Amino acid sequence: MDPQWADLLLSPIINTTISKLISTAAEQISLAVGWKKELASLKDKLILVQAVLKDAEEKQVSDPAVKLWLERLRDVVYEADDVLDEVAYESVKCKVETKNQKMKWVCNFFTSSNPLLFHRKISEKIKNIIASVDVINNEARGFGLQIRLATACRVVSEQGRNPQTHSTIGDLSEVVGREDDVSKIVHLLTDLSDVSRLCVLSIVGMPGLGKTTLAQAVRNDEQIKNYFGKIMWVCVSDDFDVKRILTEMLESLTGNSCAVKNKDTVIQKIRDAMGENNFLLVLDDMWDEESHRKFEDLRSCLLGICKNPRNRVIVTTRDEKVALKMGMHDEHMHHLGKLQDAHCWSIIRKTVFGDASIPSEFENIGWDIAQLCGGVPLVASVIGGTLSTRRLDRVEWLSFKSKIEALGSVEHDIEIRDFVMEREMLIQLWMAKGFLQSAEESPMTMEDIEWPPCFGNMKNLRYLDISRTRITKLPKFIPKLYQLQTFRFTTCRSLEMPPEGIGSLINLRHIYFSDEEQMPANIGKLMCLQTLPKFFVGTTKGCKIEELGSLRCLRGSLKICNLEHVKDKSEAMGAKLYEKTISELRLRWGKESNRDEDVLEGLQPHSDLQVLEIHGYGGKNLSSWMSKNVMNCDMFLLKNLVELRIVQCKNIIADGGFAKLASLKELRISDCPKLERVSSNGLSLPQSLLIPGCKELSSLSTSTCLKVLSLDECQNLRSIPSLRGLSSLEEIRLCSKLRSIPENTLNSLTNLKKLAIGGFSEELEEFPGLSSLQASLERLDLIGWGKLTEFPLEIQNPNLTALNWLSIDDFKEVETLPKWLGNLSSLKSLWIRGCLRLKYLPSGLSFFPTLERLIIVGCPNLVSANLEEILGGLARLKILWIGLFSEELEEFPSLSSIHNLGSSLEYLALSGWAKLTQLPHQIQHLTALRILVARI
Repeated sequence: MDPQWADLLLSPIINTTISKLISTAAEQISLAVGWKKELASLKDKLILVQAVLKDAEEKQVSDPAVKLWLERLRDVVYEADDVLDEVAYESVKCKVETKNQKMKWVCNFFTSSNPLLFHRKISEKIKNIIASVDVINNEARGFGLQIRLATACRVVSEQGRNPQTHSTIGDLSEVVGREDDVSKIVHLLTDLSDVSRLCVLSIVGMPGLGKTTLAQAVRNDEQIKNYFGKIMWVCVSDDFDVKRILTEMLESLTGNSCAVKNKDTVIQKIRDAMGENNFLLVLDDMWDEESHRKFEDLRSCLLGICKNPRNRVIVTTRDEKVALKMGMHDEHMHHLGKLQDAHCWSIIRKTVFGDASIPSEFENIGWDIAQLCGGVPLVASVIGGTLSTRRLDRVEWLSFKSKIEALGSVEHDIEIRDFVMEREMLIQLWMAKGFLQSAEESPMTMEDIEWPPCFGNMKNLRYLDISRTRITKLPKFIPKLYQLQTFRFTTCRSLEMPPEGIGSLINLRHIYFSDEEQMPANIGKLMCLQTLPKFFVGTTKGCKIEELGSLRCLRGSLKICNLEHVKDKSEAMGAKLYEKTISELRLRWGKESNRDEDVLEGLQPHSDLQVLEIHGYGGKNLSSWMSKNVMNCDMFLLKNLVELRIVQCKNIIADGGFAKLASLKELRISDCPKLERVSSNGLSLPQSLLIPGCKELSSLSTSTCLKVLSLDECQNLRSIPSLRGLSSLEEIRLCSKLRSIPENTLNSLTNLKKLAIGGFSEELEEFPGLSSLQASLERLDLIGWGKLTEFPLEIQNPNLTALNWLSIDDFKEVETLPKWLGNLSSLKSLWIRGCLRLKYLPSGLSFFPTLERLIIVGCPNLVSANLEEILGGLARLKILWIGLFSEELEEFPSLSSIHNLGSSLEYLALSGWAKLTQLPHQIQHLTALRILVARI
């Protein structure tokens, strides 16, 4: 064994074994039987060994005899650990069998087959281990090993109490250091519209870097939410089954499970659910190199479902070959790199210290530890969680640093079964291996990092993951895995029936499954259960909502589906959600019923709830607990709620007192066709107000704290209230059928950075109510409509010095753009799309000193001489996309001056048409060109 591994692993292994001895002995005393004296003796002898262990670890490098002594000690400790596991297993087994058989006598830790033989066997093993430890202690004296009393005393003093802990692993790794990645992908998804073929973007990176997390961040980006009408997510893994993917797409759209078997029927249902919307589809964890062949089948299905040119697909994969075989070009392939050391230190620092100041000596050591993370955010999160449980002591931190240095390249140790572990999975694996200790009524504690030997007997299994396999039946021994703590069987499409007898797994803390058909019955018997991401309400015994009632330790995220099966408020209250410290709760109805309001009233959550989603609810009014006071005081029940989503609730007419939720930061009400008003009732609305697809919305209140306002497809909203005085507003999207906007609405918004506006009533012939814009504006998206024949001159403002993005879409009747556009001296990106009658661009565009990106597509009447003049003067242009000109042309126009871009242009995209048969010869002069995309 390498001495560095002994240095790293042996101390925490002995700590864990001593902890097991103490807990096992305590249980034995309570039963008044067993091996009380033997276990106490073994504990004392191991503590003596531990007293000299620190000195031995330091001497092993220079003394081979000490190194061999450590290896023998390791073997004995492992043997003791195995015996304790065997005793613990028999203890739990006896409890389960006693409970099942309704016996009244006390369990004696004996097997039912031969209790005397088992007792004799364990006694003999413990005696042999004690004898071996005696020999090791005697040898220690011969080596002259010194006792380090502080170490020994600390172990004993900390037993029997639960140390104060921080959150084990926070969410910082989801944010830190990935802002540019999110921005780049959002830009690629919303900027380069592929009108001829479905555009696919891949995220490629090694395990542990957070490809899935990045895709989730992109999916949740407000610009993405506003750009795409529908967003779907499917986990692919090694089973690229087109029918399954289509089925999960439909389930993602509707929120309901799909029993339809016919592929064409599923496609039609997706088409119906999609409507006129464009979509974003995320295919997560795609790693089968041969899946590209099946992807072409899926691509054909997607194009048949919806041919909107703004449809996009994201693929996450660890293998670049997968992306290349799918025909992706470099510009559509985002390689996810490692984090900088500074980002890793930021994650660790925030996890350990929060917002508190940091002593300088810890700052220096922390930087050194961060450099050992290998740029992997998951490793930084785990290390931060580990340090957060340790005493804030410089020597302690230096010791931890030396252990991590001995471990070497840590990123290789977080990949299990060749797939990337998520944060909770890593915690649960380490808990199974003995790294983490958990209190009976409190979250687990990360004690130390260690890698014990493989279990020789399945009965001691703590962690079982059969996800993404083709297993058809589960082995009969699973209900006998009494030590099991984590059980994962997600995406097991071939599994014929859910696990049976799972109620006997009384130590189970985390269970994961994908589908309703896989949910085990009698989950309510799992009294220690902490993680249950999904629960599907059924009508048979063991599957009703009352199963949740006994799960008092549940925390994290919980999604409850099929709430239409709950009969009334009384039955709903049986879930006892008010007792559970769940942070995110999603309530879903598959179909409406006249009991919905009564049922929702009985699903009152805990006051610590942070995120709430109500989906498919059929009632007209939301529950009283949404605005309920606590004990008749001024504090409301949901005082910690920060995000509220009301989705596809077809009968909701008015808001349910959202303004009373003081901590609410984001309110999203989508696809609620009868919603008529959202009011503040004199109180404050959240910072972000997002209302897409609410056709009957006619009344809207605002508040001074509003930062983001987005209104999409709200056909009945003819006007909006004045936004004057809302100095906090940073982003506005007004793309509904508005007829008017209050005068001077925009010129008072001094902090406005992003504005998307247009798509108003077809009756209007000009933009209503626009006035001068503030100098703070950085991005402006203008969307035209049928009768608009002129560009809005009101937007002209020479003070738009911060504007770097301008998008002009669907001005179908406009023939020329105003000259003052050439005065936008800070503009870096200009998009002109779908302007069918546009003939001339402002000549001043050719003198843009900062323009780096120019996209002109779908403008078939553009005069080629005008475009050529402009292209010749853009000396700093890096990205150019032009095309979809008149179908009568047989070659690309306006490229004679493109050679002037030879030293700057890096990306060129050309979108052709039917008569185009060859690429323009002028591109040979583009010496700086790195990417050429030609669709002809």
